[in-house]
Amino acid sequence: MGATLLYGVRRLDAAFFQTANATAGRHRGRSFDRQEERHCSIWSNCLDSFDALRVKVFTHRSAGKVKANISSTLKAHLIRGAVYLLLLLAVCVIPFALGQRSATNSAVDVAKMPSAVGVSSTSRAPETQGSISPPPESTPITLWNQYNNAGSAVTLSATFFDSPALNSDLADDFVVPAGQNWWVRGIDVDGAYFKGSGPANSFNVFFYYDNGGFPGLQIYARYNTTQWTQIGSTFTIHISDDCPPCQPILYSGRYWVEVQAFMTASCCGEWGWTDRTATDLNAAVWQNPSGFFGACQSWSRRGATCGLDSSAPDQVYRLNGAIILLPTPTPRVTPIPRPRPIPHPRP
Repeated sequence: MGATLLYGVRRLDAAFFQTANATAGRHRGRSFDRQEERHCSIWSNCLDSFDALRVKVFTHRSAGKVKANISSTLKAHLIRGAVYLLLLLAVCVIPFALGQRSATNSAVDVAKMPSAVGVSSTSRAPETQGSISPPPESTPITLWNQYNNAGSAVTLSATFFDSPALNSDLADDFVVPAGQNWWVRGIDVDGAYFKGSGPANSFNVFFYYDNGGFPGLQIYARYNTTQWTQIGSTFTIHISDDCPPCQPILYSGRYWVEVQAFMTASCCGEWGWTDRTATDLNAAVWQNPSGFFGACQSWSRRGATCGLDSSAPDQVYRLNGAIILLPTPTPRVTPIPRPRPIPHPRP
């Protein structure tokens, strides 16, 4: 628009000077020169004004474009930041909400203790999960064997990342015979996932002294080991294969062992240890420290007291490792004193 106005003004300026030149032949004198000079000054100012107007219009348009570009860029950054914030909130809040829902719904009414019992399933196709197996040259022998008389149910023995109220412990006892020390390398437990298909994140293994027929002082703890495999319903936990000096050595006496899965309930459900219809030594014990299930907040008989699968009061498992025999002391031979000669008087 400014260019069009300037072009028209310049045409008017040319026409004016043509008229002025034609009139110059008829008019003489100094007065015309002043008028001509005045006219030139006026039209020069007009031209300068239109030039300034054109520059101002161009500058205004350019500034508008720059502001528009800055505004659109700022809006794009704000929208992108808002999207990232929503994604972050979704990642943080949704798993928490699912975990809270799982804590409420993953087990049935707290007054019904059978909610901590699942169904044993040994008919699935064998699958392998977890980590490495011990090398063949160090394959342990069986130290204690209760891998028989499996019942039809499993009892919850797990700690949960997202539902700590469900955390439960299950333990069974065994005896190290007199004259032996056991170097425990691993444990096989029969078990199954329920209310989900797994897998477990890791496993915990604990050993306790016996205290009047119940677990007493904890003498060994292996937390969150990933050194485990699963074949069918058999879960093999390799105790500290990555740290041989950390493996427990048990002297003769009675002990309790606990195997506990570390689970994420919202995605993978729960894990249970298979119950056993026969009983060796004491019946298995169970506890739910939070009281979520309404009973047995401390160690109690799983079947008789807690009412969990009372027809199968023990657990299916076996301990593997090596026997360290104590050396038999060699009897010391008592030396027979040699008779001392009796001196005789000289004749």
